[in-house]
Amino acid sequence: MNVVSTAFGAALVAYFAIPPFRRFVDGRITHHFDKLLATHKHELTMLADIERARLQRTVENSRIVVARKHQVYRRLFLQLHAAMGKVTHLFGPGSVPTFNTWDREDLKDYMNEEPRFPGAIRDSVLANWDTDRAFALVQLQRTARDRAVDEAERAFARAWNYFLGNELYLPDAIAQKAHQAFQPLFNTLNLAKNPGAHGDYTGWAKEASDRVTELKNLLRAELRVVDDEPVART
Repeated sequence: MNVVSTAFGAALVAYFAIPPFRRFVDGRITHHFDKLLATHKHELTMLADIERARLQRTVENSRIVVARKHQVYRRLFLQLHAAMGKVTHLFGPGSVPTFNTWDREDLKDYMNEEPRFPGAIRDSVLANWDTDRAFALVQLQRTARDRAVDEAERAFARAWNYFLGNELYLPDAIAQKAHQAFQPLFNTLNLAKNPGAHGDYTGWAKEASDRVTELKNLLRAELRVVDDEPVART
């Protein structure tokens, strides 16, 4: 212990009494401190770069998710709205044309629309149009009805499958409202596919329209779309 004290005391004397020694000690201390500081700054820079990269990935992922959600909202509404139009049009006035005032060219154009009437049906309708109008109308109306139901079923399936495939992007309230909108359309479509069955297609059409309107309002709120119309003063 005395040896250590003696050596420490001698070092202190030399430090204060001999300027070159003092400069040497100060230089060593400064060099060691600068080295530790540089190492610490390097470590902090690396940590900052890692955190910056993580934040950039988080922001980019969030941007991608938000963009995808907005795309899903718009496409879901468009497909559901299109399906509602096809399905609810299966009943009521104008669900199938009357054909009474049509000529042969009108018939050809109508039957050649996609999806086209089967060739045998087209030929039979045209062959009997002037000689057995009643028989031709039965064939025409039955096939037109089948085509309308098929188109409505495909439109419903596209909207439903899109909904199921993208439900993970939908908040619970929007997913529930969309599901509520599909139910009356499903009931209406099922009624159309089963001739002779009974159902309140008028009530289902109103229910579907109300639910789709409510869904639109939820989607607008989620997309933060604001009406340009001024609020009426009371």
